[in-house]
Amino acid sequence: MLGRGAVSPICEEELMGFGIVELITLLMGISGFSVGTNPNAPTPQAALEYAMPDADVIAYADVGAVVPGNYKVLANLANQPQIKASPELAKAVKKMVAEIDGPRGLVKGMTGIDLTTDISDLTASFKIVPKRDPDFVVAVHGKFNAATIDKVAKLAGKQSIKVGGATMFDAGDGNAVGVTKAGVLVAGTATLVKDRMADAWKAPALTAGTNLGNASDVLGGKPVLALVIGLSSTARTEALAEMKGQNFITDLVKRHKVWSFSVHKDGLGWTWVDSSKAGLESMGQISEGAVDILRAAQIAPRGFAKIILGAVDSYKGTNKQVDELIRRKGDIMKIVETYTGDGQFKAQVDKDPKTLKLSVRLTGKTLSEVMPLGGLLPVGAVSFLMFGRAEKAPAMVREAPPTPMPPPAAPGKKQGNAPKHP
Repeated sequence: MLGRGAVSPICEEELMGFGIVELITLLMGISGFSVGTNPNAPTPQAALEYAMPDADVIAYADVGAVVPGNYKVLANLANQPQIKASPELAKAVKKMVAEIDGPRGLVKGMTGIDLTTDISDLTASFKIVPKRDPDFVVAVHGKFNAATIDKVAKLAGKQSIKVGGATMFDAGDGNAVGVTKAGVLVAGTATLVKDRMADAWKAPALTAGTNLGNASDVLGGKPVLALVIGLSSTARTEALAEMKGQNFITDLVKRHKVWSFSVHKDGLGWTWVDSSKAGLESMGQISEGAVDILRAAQIAPRGFAKIILGAVDSYKGTNKQVDELIRRKGDIMKIVETYTGDGQFKAQVDKDPKTLKLSVRLTGKTLSEVMPLGGLLPVGAVSFLMFGRAEKAPAMVREAPPTPMPPPAAPGKKQGNAPKHP
């Protein structure tokens, strides 16, 4: 007997109605997603103009290389003939686009900023401070002006003020937001933001060997995403205080000088500066192992797809979805080849025993030839399809009537055992 809240059986036809066909169609549709080129990408000097000179962590994102082009692909997804041919899939895609466009339109209406086209890049720098939140500064290049800050301040219930040719407001909790005279949006710790609003502000020096100097070297390679970490003695002590015991991570924290990781249009890169030759050799071996795994992660999805497609013919005629899978073999292999490489990307691993620096650069024709997107995108597509079916879930749940309760005992009589019910 079904109890309260139990789920009744669902017919196979209903379960499979939004499955392999839609998955193949969606993956074919999003094959246009890519990392492009930002025509307004900043120089390292411009990207780091407002960074903290003594930052422990620096992060960079080239928004203009990723968001505008991919948003256009997403917005046009529902208009593709293959997706329009599936009303249910088209509806799910339109719903997803609408849920992105809703907040986008709201922000644009309130601030005048279109999040998909008006932001070029951002650079964030953080400094670890004992016993309180880190100091931080985030600088964003885009279509910002004094009116932007006036609108944001009004929405926050704050009053904007002029600082020379800049405009800013105190956001509370020790933070502030402003737009410089040059039109760069700066947010972060209030005192740091105020300093950067001044007309007399001068960009910090990008001295070789410092965190900013290392970040400049990384950004010179025009990454899409980058992270540079060089912990000060204070930050190192704070980090180790949060960790217990001796392990690989604590060893890295103790001996490292600089670590960086970057994502490029055509691949990946990372650097490591150690404090010992033994440590340099160890990180070199780890990096070589990482390269081997990345190569295998490119080849494995192709091999798995070939095995499945080679075996699926044995099940012909057993299921409509299986038959559709057989019919679309060519499309499936095209999808796999789009999102994976052959593992033959170029790998340059250099170890300099004098500077104890390891430099790694992995290069392919596209990012997907190096980073194993072949395993990630199908997972995302499946999640999207499951989300699309979520609206149907209530119709699949049928509650059984509640089990009757036994009648109350008559006054003056003891309650006996409740009657048994099937």
